[in-house]
Amino acid sequence: MISIISILVFLAVVVLAVILFLNFWPSVGKLPDKSMQEDYARRTEYFSDGSFSNQASDPVVTAESEEKSDRMKPKDKIPVVKSESVPDGEKGKLYVTWLGHSSILVQMNGKNILIDPVFSKYSSPVSFAGVKRFSEVAIEPEDLPHLDAVLISHDHYDHLDYETIKKINDKTDRYIVPLGVESYLIGWGVDSEKITNMAWYEEIMLDDIKVVATPSKHYTGRNPLKRNASWWCGFYLNDDSHTLYYSGDGGYCDNFKEIKEKLGDIDLALMECGQYGKGWPWIHMFPEQTVQAVEDLDAKWFIPVHWGAYCICYNAWDDSVIRSIAESEKKGINEATPKIGERVDFDDIASYNEHWWEGIN
Repeated sequence: MISIISILVFLAVVVLAVILFLNFWPSVGKLPDKSMQEDYARRTEYFSDGSFSNQASDPVVTAESEEKSDRMKPKDKIPVVKSESVPDGEKGKLYVTWLGHSSILVQMNGKNILIDPVFSKYSSPVSFAGVKRFSEVAIEPEDLPHLDAVLISHDHYDHLDYETIKKINDKTDRYIVPLGVESYLIGWGVDSEKITNMAWYEEIMLDDIKVVATPSKHYTGRNPLKRNASWWCGFYLNDDSHTLYYSGDGGYCDNFKEIKEKLGDIDLALMECGQYGKGWPWIHMFPEQTVQAVEDLDAKWFIPVHWGAYCICYNAWDDSVIRSIAESEKKGINEATPKIGERVDFDDIASYNEHWWEGIN
C-alpha cells in the first residue's frame, strides 16, 4: 500500500521538476532583470510592479465555453507553395509571402523583413509535443534570404520560437521587438547590439523604412507562473512608397482608430484572423471584428493571418477565412487570400483571391 509520505514525496519531486523546467529550460526563456525593468518603467506608463498592461483593463479569459469542431485540423493536405529560394525584392516595390499562421516575409523597398517566424513542428517549449503544425513549411529556415530585420510581436510560442531563432540568427542583421522580448533573445545567445526594443509609438529607421511599434490588446507569458513580464505590439512600416501594418495578436478595441489617426494611410494590413473563442473575446478578434478593424484603419487591402498552421482554438481550421470573406464582401472591404508560401506582388494584389480552402476536408 502506498503511504501518504510516498505520495507527498512524489508530488514534491513533480513540483520541483516543473519549477526547474520553467526556470532553466532554454526555450522557456530568461525573464527581464531589474535594470531592464527600470528602463521599461521610464519608457511607458503601462509597466508597473514587474508587469505590462493594456490600455483597457478587460480580463484575459471568461468562463464561457464552446463545442469543439470536428474540423479543427484538416484531414486533407492543404496546398502550400514550396520554395528553396526567394527572389530579391526591388526598390519601390512591396512583396509579401505568408508562411502560415503569423509568419510573414515582407520584402519592402529591397529589404527582407521577417515577422513572427515559427517553422517548428510544434508550437511548444519542447520539440516533441504540444500544438502540432498541420500544414507543410513553405520554405526551410536555411533557405530564407539574408534578413535585414526580424520583427517579433510578443513572446507566445506561436510567435517566438527558440529553434527558429537559433536557425536564422546568423543571417539576421537586426531584431525589432516590444519591451521585454529582448531578454529572451539575449538568453538564447543573440548579440544585444542586434536588438532594438520598443514601447508603443516609439519609432526607428531601418535605413529608409520607418518602423513604429503600435498598441494591441493582448497578454504574454512563456512561463505560466509569470505573465506579462514582456510586452506585446503590432508594427507599422513606411518607406515613402508603401505603408504596411501588422496587427500582432489582440482583441478588438479603439487602438485601430487611434493608429489610423496617428500614423495615417495604410496600403496593406496583415491582420490577426484566427484562434478566437467565446472564452477569450478580449485578447483575440472574431473574424467580423477583424474586418471592422480593417475598416477602422481604412486600409486599402488586408490579408488574414494567424491561421493555416497551428490550431489553438476550437473552431474549424478554415472558419476564420470563410467568415472574414463573407464580412468583407458585405462591407466592401478588399481582402486578399494567398496560399501559404505564395509571393504576393502588391501591385497585383487583386489577383490573389482564390478560395483555395474550399473542398478541403
